[in-house]
Amino acid sequence: MSVILLTGGGRGLGRFTAQKLAEAGHEVLLTARDAAAGERAVDEIRAGSPRARVRALTLDLGSLASLRALTDSLLAAGQSLDVLFHVAGVMQQSPVRRVTVDGLEETLAVNALAPLYLTHRLEPLLSGRAVFVSSRLHLPGSRGVPVHFDFDDPQLEHGYHPQRAYKNSKLAVLWVASAFTRRWAASARTAHAVCPGFVPETVAASTQGFQRFLMTHVLAHMPFARSPAEAVDSFVFMATDAGVARQPGLFWGEKQPLASSPESRDEAKSERFFAWGLRTLGLPG
Repeated sequence: MSVILLTGGGRGLGRFTAQKLAEAGHEVLLTARDAAAGERAVDEIRAGSPRARVRALTLDLGSLASLRALTDSLLAAGQSLDVLFHVAGVMQQSPVRRVTVDGLEETLAVNALAPLYLTHRLEPLLSGRAVFVSSRLHLPGSRGVPVHFDFDDPQLEHGYHPQRAYKNSKLAVLWVASAFTRRWAASARTAHAVCPGFVPETVAASTQGFQRFLMTHVLAHMPFARSPAEAVDSFVFMATDAGVARQPGLFWGEKQPLASSPESRDEAKSERFFAWGLRTLGLPG
């Protein structure tokens, strides 16, 4: 059985993925921004599976100090990891650009830069795979404002839109996964990206009013929507299926490889973002 570090384990898809993995006998280290939420998740999992090996760790993905504290602790303890699963993410709805305590645009920081930080620093502890959550919304022609990552304005200080921030972050996630795939080519480590599909019940948590009603009571019943259970099943597959490890660097969805955008497969842009990310995070190149 594997030792799995999973971010976003306090609620939503991360919480239920942690539960399924623990029920299957894996040792799960779940992170949550709120310590009480993390401990509550652990208690709920153990209530159904008393022998579950699960532990909560506090982590704010929008804080470099928190990222540093957690990784320092795990490195000092020599905590071995078979799987590093970056489930946590944010989808802003506000038209007002938000920044983290470190002054970084929040969506890019949480969705792409934090996974880069964790994977880079925890690499000495990782023996298996890193799984990053991306989205089909990075594809050109996806609904809403088009993706457009400008390396002269990576944090959208000009012309901010929450949809573009989200799509750009999910494109950046694919660049990060691609960069680690190249770096790990001669090792047993592998990197992968996965799209959970459109899960209205999860999106509803980031909305309110009519939008929440629409997500919960209308779109959740559409044929193109996926249930939380289906998304969790896909996540468990990504964390545990042996066939995934034999195909590093791919973009996955519904347990099948997907075609990511041509831009996501641009190695020069991948390396450029990776280098910029390391500099921005204060990590060695």
